[in-house]
Amino acid sequence: MIRDYKFDSRDALLRHLLQDVMTGLSSALESRGQASMLLSGGTSPGALYRMMSDQDIAWDRIWFGLSDERWVAPDHPDSNENLVRQTLLTGRAAAANFIGLKSTPDDIAAGQAETEQRLLDLPRPFDIVLLGMGLDGHSASLFPDSADVAAALDNDSKALCQPVRRGAGEIPRMTMTCKALLQSREIKLLIFGAEKWQIYQQARAAKSTAQPVSFILNQQKTPVSVYWAA
Repeated sequence: MIRDYKFDSRDALLRHLLQDVMTGLSSALESRGQASMLLSGGTSPGALYRMMSDQDIAWDRIWFGLSDERWVAPDHPDSNENLVRQTLLTGRAAAANFIGLKSTPDDIAAGQAETEQRLLDLPRPFDIVLLGMGLDGHSASLFPDSADVAAALDNDSKALCQPVRRGAGEIPRMTMTCKALLQSREIKLLIFGAEKWQIYQQARAAKSTAQPVSFILNQQKTPVSVYWAA
């Protein structure tokens, strides 16, 4: 269920990933008339999003959402939605549909129900889910040091999203649950650097809440493609 793609440079990786993503979206449009994709935050996918924005495709029939989001205003510099709007939803891709995870309540627990309702408009199963991975083995906002991660990893959960609260000074985040992330036709995991490759290998070996990404890697439901470059 896991395929590894290793590249000599980040540029080569991004070019290959761009082709794979656009092929997947085009295939979905041809077979189902619409496509949906969950996006990851961070600087690494930002370069991919800029490359995607100029592609020639029926953007008005493509829906984008997020794998996770900081509980800040959508125009905040730390907002993943802001990143997507600045990099992907420009040029030709401005016609695409987007549903963010940040809802109106200031309290993240109070905002969960509103976010859940919004997410119902995203076509599922998702055609593509793009994820990253941290050195602590987190993916999306499935952090090992949060008391909320158990609920987010629960395979019996009926929720699409889960508030994740961490230590003092950390901004709360809304994450798609592991079960929701796996409601996808494919998952693409983007990682850079030798240290992350080692973390990935550890997580691939066994499922553990100490490395939540292992729940994505150790399952038989959804194919995972891993894109790595030094």
